[in-house]
Amino acid sequence: MVAFDVSIRREVRTMGTAGVRWWKWILGLMLVGVLLPSLADAAAAAHSYRLGSNDVVRIQVYGEEDLTVESKVDGDGNINFPLLGMVAVAGKTTQELQDYLTSRLASGYVRAPRVTAYVFKYRNIYVSGEVRTPGGYPYEEGLSVQKAVTIAGGLTEKAERNDLRILRVVNGTEQTVAAKLDTLVLPDDTIVVAEGQRFYVSGEVKTPGRYLYEKGLTVHKALSMAGGRSEKGEKGLIKVTRLTNGLAETLTATAEASVLPDDILVVEPQDYKFYASGEVKNPGGYPYKEGLTVHKAVAMAGGLTEKAERGELHILRHTSAGEQTLPAKLDALVLPDDIIVVAEGQRLYVSGEVKTPGRYLYEQGLTVYKAITMAGGLTEKADKSTIQITRVAGGLAQTREATLDTSVLPNDFVVIAQLHKIYVNGEVKNAGNFPYEKGLTIHKIITMAGGFTDKAAVSRTKVLRIVNGEEQSLRVNLDAIVLPEDIVVVPRSFF
Repeated sequence: MVAFDVSIRREVRTMGTAGVRWWKWILGLMLVGVLLPSLADAAAAAHSYRLGSNDVVRIQVYGEEDLTVESKVDGDGNINFPLLGMVAVAGKTTQELQDYLTSRLASGYVRAPRVTAYVFKYRNIYVSGEVRTPGGYPYEEGLSVQKAVTIAGGLTEKAERNDLRILRVVNGTEQTVAAKLDTLVLPDDTIVVAEGQRFYVSGEVKTPGRYLYEKGLTVHKALSMAGGRSEKGEKGLIKVTRLTNGLAETLTATAEASVLPDDILVVEPQDYKFYASGEVKNPGGYPYKEGLTVHKAVAMAGGLTEKAERGELHILRHTSAGEQTLPAKLDALVLPDDIIVVAEGQRLYVSGEVKTPGRYLYEQGLTVYKAITMAGGLTEKADKSTIQITRVAGGLAQTREATLDTSVLPNDFVVIAQLHKIYVNGEVKNAGNFPYEKGLTIHKIITMAGGFTDKAAVSRTKVLRIVNGEEQSLRVNLDAIVLPEDIVVVPRSFF
């Protein structure tokens, strides 16, 4: 541009007045060609923005200082404007707002008003998930996902770089939009950065551990991410343990083989190893020694997790007949290259009147009594005579009565009911409430209350009972059956 300007000056020196005017005309057209597109783009961007809640708008009326307003759009999409009161601005562009205010003010308030409106501060966009400083940030025109993530401190080490999402409300419905770094953000958008999938590298590498998975990952690149092989692993085999349909499968892999999420890559040394997978605290490969038992091998892997099935362990072992799955006990011997698989345990559920209702690990031979003990025992309100088990059989849930000796199966729901009471008032020796039990009669509950007094009108004994939400008074004889929450009333005899 500088060189061009110098050349123009040289040409002008050699021209007359007409030539100078001609060059100025040409230069003017060129400047218009340069400036107009950018000015047009800026104007188009300003005119396309729709106001919404939490935007701050500044409005000026030429020559009317009292009508200069800087106001935040409230939750209903309104601002308070002098003379006009509450003005709905949500959904309008600044140009539409200018036109609207001009029309309103001209109708009896201000003669020939000249109104200017612009966004002083935009409402927020939001960034969540795996960024260093998640939260809300002011929107600005032309804001991209990349810039928004940068404003939020950038991605964390756990972030999935290739899977970004935007939560956006369109016509009152929240939609999820796939996004790239150059995708433009709109006001009120929420950018969600998900946690990336992982794979594991252990054995003879310089930095074993868990690493962020990326599409197209090969064994060679995975080992590079783990610092490469150690000296002991230079000639060692590479094995990949992969869970497929709940079963662990171990394969020997080449450097060009593909890696999948949650794969366990093990670089073996010249000596032997065994492997622990599933519900152990530190799955991976460990040095093998003769005489190693399953119990010690699990301990080397950090022990069982809370979810582990205690009574059922398996070993995957390569034999001449192929890979076999063998049941194993804690004192069983481990062989080189064995994979100890600890499955997640089955569960049962205890609810109702127990001290710690919740989900518990199932074990063989479990009874209702032991299940209640695992849940902290019964509360004071528990009805020991009313225990129910809900069990799904053939896709249908069935509920049946149970005793403390009843066997419990995996996924059973053991429910302890609340103890019901019977209340006795009037002319009995020990009025009060008493535990309900099936088959209880008026005669027995009176006996539990110490019997009738000398003043009791025995023949006029009645029961107060809630029937269909209404209390009813029923005359009863001594053989009548009492129901839960009944109130037995013995009136006084006046003769």
